[in-house]
Amino acid sequence: MNKIQGNMARRATVAIATAAALMSATAAMAWTTAFEHKFSAAISQARADSNYKAIPLAKTDQQWFYDESHQLWEKKITKEQYVADGAKQYPGYEASFAELADLLTAS
Repeated sequence: MNKIQGNMARRATVAIATAAALMSATAAMAWTTAFEHKFSAAISQARADSNYKAIPLAKTDQQWFYDESHQLWEKKITKEQYVADGAKQYPGYEASFAELADLLTAS
């Protein structure tokens, strides 16, 4: 392979790798955006329910709550695990976590 062909091959390899990275990042962003829409809708719907008991999230628990909800949405944990984790962190709010679990996993 001559020098020009070698340079072209290297550029093509870099271009392919860059395109693959961009496609992966774009897919991840779309996935995250889809979750964020579902998460916001679930929170809004729960708050609109007069029977819903709002979870008094401490500022330090907000990321935990978001991560738990995301894991549920991605089916990395079950509804039961989500409710159990929530009840462990916030005793007495099992029904609130159960309602959010239903809303997050509804089609």
